[in-house]
Amino acid sequence: MDSSTLIKLEFDKIQVMLGELTYFAGGKKYVDNMTPVTDCMLVNQRLNETEEAMEYIRYKEPSFLSRLTIIDNQIRKAEVQGLLNATELMEVFNLLNATRLARKHIDANRYKQLGLLARSLEENYELEKQISKAIAEDGTVKDDATSELKSIRNQININKNRIREYLQNYIRSLQNQKYLQDAIITERDGRYVIPVKQEFRHYVKGIIHDESASGATVFIEPISVVEFNNKIRLLQLEEKREVEKILAMLSAEVALFADGLRHNQKILSILDFIFARARLAYKLNAFRPLINDEGIIEINRGKHPLIGEKAIPLNVELGKSFDTLVITGPNTGGKTVALKTIGLLSLMAMCGLFIPARENSQISIFTAIYVDIGDEQSIEQSLSTFSSHMTNIIKVIEDSDNMSLVLLDELGAGTDPVEGAALARIILDELRQKGAKVVVSTHQSELKNYAYQTERVENACVEFDPISLKPTYELTIGTPGQSNAFEIAARLGLKGHLVNKAKELVPETDKEVSQMIRELKESRYKYDNLLKKVEIEKGQLQQEINKFNQEKDEFLLEKEQILRKSHLEAEIYLKQIKEEADNAIKELKSTLKKQKETMKWHEIENNRKKIKKLSQPKLKINELEIKSDNHNLKIGDYVYINSLGQTGYIQEIKAEELVVQVGILKINVNKNEVIRTESPEEKQTYKRNNTFLEKAKNLNKELDLRGKLAHEAIEEIDKYLDDASLVGLDSVTIIHGKGTGALRKAVREYLKGHRGVKDFRDGLYNEGGLGVTVVELE
Repeated sequence: MDSSTLIKLEFDKIQVMLGELTYFAGGKKYVDNMTPVTDCMLVNQRLNETEEAMEYIRYKEPSFLSRLTIIDNQIRKAEVQGLLNATELMEVFNLLNATRLARKHIDANRYKQLGLLARSLEENYELEKQISKAIAEDGTVKDDATSELKSIRNQININKNRIREYLQNYIRSLQNQKYLQDAIITERDGRYVIPVKQEFRHYVKGIIHDESASGATVFIEPISVVEFNNKIRLLQLEEKREVEKILAMLSAEVALFADGLRHNQKILSILDFIFARARLAYKLNAFRPLINDEGIIEINRGKHPLIGEKAIPLNVELGKSFDTLVITGPNTGGKTVALKTIGLLSLMAMCGLFIPARENSQISIFTAIYVDIGDEQSIEQSLSTFSSHMTNIIKVIEDSDNMSLVLLDELGAGTDPVEGAALARIILDELRQKGAKVVVSTHQSELKNYAYQTERVENACVEFDPISLKPTYELTIGTPGQSNAFEIAARLGLKGHLVNKAKELVPETDKEVSQMIRELKESRYKYDNLLKKVEIEKGQLQQEINKFNQEKDEFLLEKEQILRKSHLEAEIYLKQIKEEADNAIKELKSTLKKQKETMKWHEIENNRKKIKKLSQPKLKINELEIKSDNHNLKIGDYVYINSLGQTGYIQEIKAEELVVQVGILKINVNKNEVIRTESPEEKQTYKRNNTFLEKAKNLNKELDLRGKLAHEAIEEIDKYLDDASLVGLDSVTIIHGKGTGALRKAVREYLKGHRGVKDFRDGLYNEGGLGVTVVELE
């Protein structure tokens, strides 16, 4: 890709942005050398790497890269048997440590591309451990690097402590304090000294090492500590030799693993580069483009990455129904930005970067992208604006082919409009015949007609608001642009009659074209508004359908649950009755057998068959339940008198005769003339059961309170929640609407204190949103 193309499309600024997101110089080096790739498979591989890195940093940052530095010089130094200092060895350790952590944390099963890179890293845990044992993080050799070094440093510390102890006693002495400039201990050339006044230097025996700038103070090493300082000096020389021995040993180990270190540094640099691409994708809110090699570009709501959030989304396509796009419109309307956006997003995708456009945007691989943007006139070469443009375009025509993307800004400008338009048509024809994909911006009206008349050439325009005199920066494909010169002039204050005279000077053909464009835009505007309205209504309809289907499913489920529950309760009730009836029959048989009244066995069996029919679903539960064992009747039982067809309760029992209270009358009847029946309380229980079934069948899961006052709504909610709890509903929906929010607030305040409410929440989007409250019952 030509370097001038990259500069014109501001690709270098993307590199700067990306470089700032790297951890160390190794990754930045790859960013600086980043160039677009023309191999479709390689581009997809890089995009895969970026995608995996985005997935990785969603959970954690690759912090193992954070302490790395380039160690090429250290490796070369070690290879020529040079001595690496402690700081340089710590930098080697950081690389070894990052190598091990990268292999540990990058799961090859989860991250295929990153895993391949991580698995290629060469660990050297032994060398890492040796450096870690000997070198501290601050770049110094540890005391316990070797036992010899530890012993030497211990002796140095002992002697230093003795010297400090002696000198502390010396400066505290009242006799000596008059000689001292300050009561402190200091060092000169690695030896402990005290500051003595110049006039008393002869009173303190020792070696003078230095004096102050004013000469008022001399720094003397007292004679009594000279021997200790000498001993420390010898020990320090031994320490230096031992440290050099340790550094030499570690440097030799680094030299042996030089190739592995170079390889690891390269792989970690590549990983840093990949993770930077991932961070850039998050920063730009970018998505992965679909890559093809068929010259198809389809950008959905793409933004120029350097403009930021202020950028107006761009929708553009190329290579499907047309190969050349002619963009027209006023100056500062966004034509050049549209060209740069198309070119820059193409370059980014070909580098394995995600692009700031919506999902499913397509970018084609191009072997070359040619750009002619901006004013490149050269005084030195005596080239005008037109000449510089033509020089570039001639080279583009010569070099382009069917795998080229050509971006031309202000084609045909800078010369006579008629001649410029003619040249522009010929240039576009030539590029079209070569099969190149072309996007061109122009003010030439002739090119609008060319786009209408020529196959696989399409018009586009950047919109401009003549009322506010500001561009909208929106690109519309299929419609040519207008200059809007007359509208702008009138808006700025040019008198109406002057504007009208100017309009009269426009050729009739141009007027017709302008009118046609205006009508076309109006029609398109109406169509777009209609389409938006249809889409909104379609969305609302779909919501209603979804809501209806959901309510239908809930109703069917609720119906099934209620029926199952009712059937189960009825079966239990009937089973209980049958058991009681069977027990009564057994007892009656036993009694009759004793009394030898065998002639009534067929009646008993008939009654038993009747009782059996109680299990049939069609039988009404509120019929009289026959109690055949009249020998177990007691005072207070309710009985049905067959001969009278009346029900009453027993007041007295006289052998085989009963005194039954029926209303205000007392009637004497034989036991055989009565049948035990339900009491009013039992009948009321059944009635309540029947009411429960009726409520379960008819209770709606939604309560609509819209239009009601707060106190009215609370009364309805209280009764409704009691009924809902009675029939066993898990949740209900209360519709209060949005309005001012007063009704919603009152409903929620009441729900907070209701004993039967487990929890409540706002409705989901498809449930009614903030206009409803979904209540979960205990």
